[in-house]
Amino acid sequence: MAPAFEPRTFVNGGMLRKFNGQYVSIILRIEEEAGTNLIAMSTDKQKIRVKLQDPTGGRVGSWIEVIGKPISGDAIDGKEAILFAEDEPGLDEDAYSMMVEFLNNCKDIYRSG
Repeated sequence: MAPAFEPRTFVNGGMLRKFNGQYVSIILRIEEEAGTNLIAMSTDKQKIRVKLQDPTGGRVGSWIEVIGKPISGDAIDGKEAILFAEDEPGLDEDAYSMMVEFLNNCKDIYRSG
């Protein structure tokens, strides 16, 4: 059985500073990767630095989900990285950012179903 992910909050780049030291999940587009250091753009157009445990092997322009803890408003200590399949359709960045804003501003509705 695969290990479970830590409980986490879905965020965009502008929300990172609110969750400093807590587990988050963020979708990013790879801009540059040098070993375990990644520079990427969030769905709300924020440049994010990520320190990963292992290189992703993703290409520039690929989408990736990073699970980890923010260490500043523009940096994450990544625990897990999930690279999206190259043949997946494009991601609607605006819709994703709106979804995470909704989930974080309407927690009572989200939790009660």
